[in-house]
Formats: sequence, C-alpha cells, structure tokens
Amino acid sequence: MRAPAPRRTWLVLLLPALASLATGCGAIGEGLRSQAMPEGSASAARLAPGPWQVAQTGFRLVDEGRRTMANADVPGSPVRALETTVWWPSGKEGPSPLLVYGHGFNGYRGEMAHLLEHLASHGYLAASFDFPLTNSSTPGRANTLDLANQPGDVRFVIDALLSGQGPAAEIAGRIDPERIGVAGLSYGGLTTTLIAFHEREADPRVKAAISIAGPSQMFSAPFFARGGPPFLMIAGTEDALVPYELNAAPFPARVPGAALVTIAGGTHLGFVDFARTAFRFAHNSDETVCGLLRTFGASGGEDPGNPFEALGGREDGIDYEAWVLPCEQGGDHGLAMRPARQQAITRLAVRAFLDSVFAEDAADRAEVAHYLRETLPRELEDVDYTTGG
Repeated sequence: MRAPAPRRTWLVLLLPALASLATGCGAIGEGLRSQAMPEGSASAARLAPGPWQVAQTGFRLVDEGRRTMANADVPGSPVRALETTVWWPSGKEGPSPLLVYGHGFNGYRGEMAHLLEHLASHGYLAASFDFPLTNSSTPGRANTLDLANQPGDVRFVIDALLSGQGPAAEIAGRIDPERIGVAGLSYGGLTTTLIAFHEREADPRVKAAISIAGPSQMFSAPFFARGGPPFLMIAGTEDALVPYELNAAPFPARVPGAALVTIAGGTHLGFVDFARTAFRFAHNSDETVCGLLRTFGASGGEDPGNPFEALGGREDGIDYEAWVLPCEQGGDHGLAMRPARQQAITRLAVRAFLDSVFAEDAADRAEVAHYLRETLPRELEDVDYTTGG
C-alpha cells in the first residue's frame, strides 16, 4: 500500500452539511430497487415495527475525569461533555439489552435514528451520543485526532447509563448489564472496532459489536490476536468513501468468527437518515460528494496528523499509512440502491445479529442466527453473508 501524500483533511466521512447541495447533483438512477421486501417473507415480517411504543429522552453526560483538548482556536476543557439521546421500549417490564451507537466523522447522534427507533420497538434500549470533537457541530470543525479518546467516551456512556444516576435516572433499572452491544457508522465503526479488539481500549462488558462501513484497512493480524466479542461488519459495494474491497471484503478472513453482511449497491452515505430524501434518486451519493470535493476542494491540504499515534503502530497491527482516505482511491462506482432499501436491510441485519447474541432463549438465538446466515441472503438477492474461519 502506498503512503498518501499529502494526507487530505477528513472532511468527508460524513457530510450532512452537503446534503442540501447534493440533492440535485446526482443523475437520476434508473431501476433503483425499492424498500419493499418479498411479500410473505421472513424479512418482511422482521422489518415491521415491534410491539413496544418507543419512548425517547435526551440529556448531557459529563465525564469529569477526562479532558477535551483544544481544537483550532477553541480552548480545551477539563471535562468531556456528551450530548446523549436514549430510545427505549415504553411499558416493557424487566431489563433490556443495551446498544450504544457512535456516529461517523462530522456526524451526529441522530444520524441513524431509523435503526435505533426500530431496535427500541423490539425491546432494546438504544443510546447515541455526540463525540465531543468529531460531531457536525464541533466548534473549530471536527478533529480526527480525537479518535484515541472515543473508546473512553463509549465506556463512560455505558457506565453512566448502568448507574441510573443523575441525568440517567429516568432509565434506572432498564438495562441488563450482561447484554451490552456497541455499534457505529464510519468513524464510529472504527471506534467500535477499537472497543472490540484493542488491547487497552477493549471493554469486556461488550458482548456484541457492529461496524457499519467502518474503516478497517489499517488493521492487520496482530491487532485481532487477543480476540473479541461476536463481531459484524456491514458494508456496501459502491462505497466510495471507505472502499468495500479494501476494508470490508478482507475482514472475515482477517478476523476468525467475524461476519460480513454485504449490500450490493450500498453506499457510505446511504446508511444515514437524511439520505432517504437528499440522495433518493442520486446515481451514487458518495460519488456526488466526492465530485463536490474535487470541484471545490477539501478544507486545506495540511496533514492532520496520525489519529492512531496513542493507540499503537505496526507492531500492534495498526498501519495508518496503509489507509487510503475517503475519495482518494478514485474510479467510478456503479448505480446505488435507494437509501430507503439500504437502511431497511441494515435494520434487518443489525437486529438479527443482536438477537442471535442476546435473545434469552437458546432456540430463539439459533433460529435468528439461521435467518441472518441463510434466509436473509436467500430472500434478498442484493445481500450476501460471509464469515471467517
């Protein structure tokens, strides 16, 4: 792999601010697949909302034990403040499995509400929060160098929610501490991989982990040597920001037991809520964004530095210089599927994977694992499932 030079600032892992510009920029795709599942199929049944009404609350969690570094011209802070939203099944008795979600670079905690609300309707408590220095409202612009602090943010949110104290008092007693999962999109997916496998940053309370279009190209065998929880990667073949063939496709072979759900025609931006309207008819949303960046330029050409510096190097299985950054690979990507369908497939895959780990009855776990491995790819021709040895 070549070392890119100079390394472009990472404005583009998620770009909600460009959505309004991009709406009319993509050529209208012909033959885009709809969200509809085959009539009478198991997938159609599982896509339906669950039996629970969804309650939602928001609050600020403050970690007084860790600092927020200075960012551009913005001073640092002695604490890390995490704006948090929680969805849960209203009226459900007994504790629920917890899923903690991390957003992408320049993203925000509500970017995949379609998924988190779906999980809550099926009995999960889902929490999402804004990372202090990589969210879309970061003062001084989002900063990739805060990556090393993000696994600690996830751990702190888990701690706070389990405590049921202070701002989290409203959900006291609602979480089963033995059924905790983490998930993330893009940079949040990268954070999830660290939480699952990193020698120092891994959290043993996490029993299931999901990376959605998360970069993994920089990780080699030593990084995964210690093992980790059941792990699912979800990725689209037409992802121009985190290229599928460099990141997702090799993942099962590198990580024994890990699974990959491939969405044929899926893009990077197609996972997030706003894409259903902003990119509904785009030929490929990622190519639209990359085209805008090539036309107007990224925000500077300076090297932002190595975000993995505090996490390890090649001897630890982390090779930052091997990473092909967003839009750097070039090449044309094919016609994308409708974001609504991509998001529906994502809801099916995520809940099936979590149920295969967290369902209380062993027979139910086995049944839903079979659905994920066999039934889902059989019913949907644009889905494939593979696993490592």
